[in-house]
Amino acid sequence: MYKFFGLVLISALVAVSARRININAPLDRALEEMNIQQRLSGNTSAPFPEIQLYPKVKYSRATFLGVDSMKRTSDCWTEINVNEFTLDINYGFGLASLVLPHLEIDGKNMSAYATVRNNSVHLSYTVSLVEQKCHIKLNELKVEKLGNVEFGASRLEYDNSNLDGFFKLIVTPMLNGILDTNFAKIEIALQALCNVRDFHNPGHAPQLLMSLLI
Repeated sequence: MYKFFGLVLISALVAVSARRININAPLDRALEEMNIQQRLSGNTSAPFPEIQLYPKVKYSRATFLGVDSMKRTSDCWTEINVNEFTLDINYGFGLASLVLPHLEIDGKNMSAYATVRNNSVHLSYTVSLVEQKCHIKLNELKVEKLGNVEFGASRLEYDNSNLDGFFKLIVTPMLNGILDTNFAKIEIALQALCNVRDFHNPGHAPQLLMSLLI
């Protein structure tokens, strides 16, 4: 399989040698197709792992809503050079909501939700085809922004709290720290893209990362 698809891809690479190409349109189509598949399969939510964000904030049994709302958050590109190409992707979720049935803040228990309206992840990886073998190098995986947070809580004193600062100063660095710690493991997992029939399709990478991180 590698031989056939490798030769096809290498031919395409040679034909467009060393070019930087905007991939907004194909990525939009790929992400929308993924969203449709998620809805058809009923996988529109996922358990959200427990992360120790702050000593006075604890939660359990959280659920992430919006798995079927992946979207491009800015211009995305692929740069082709001989036998390798680098993809630069910015993606996020139109609906990124956390349902928190058990939230504790400063010793006070409550149920709550948080919807992050402005969210984006930057993903860059390079696919190399050498001697009919495929290898993927992860260049960067980083949460770029988590803002415009809508928060609702069952305790009135916390309901509608402004959490933009908390997400910017605490949550974003914490999540990026976790990504940095697991960088090598994520890069190894990304090699699975080489087994996908159309592995050069940029839409597969966010889907694979989502399955790893959520």
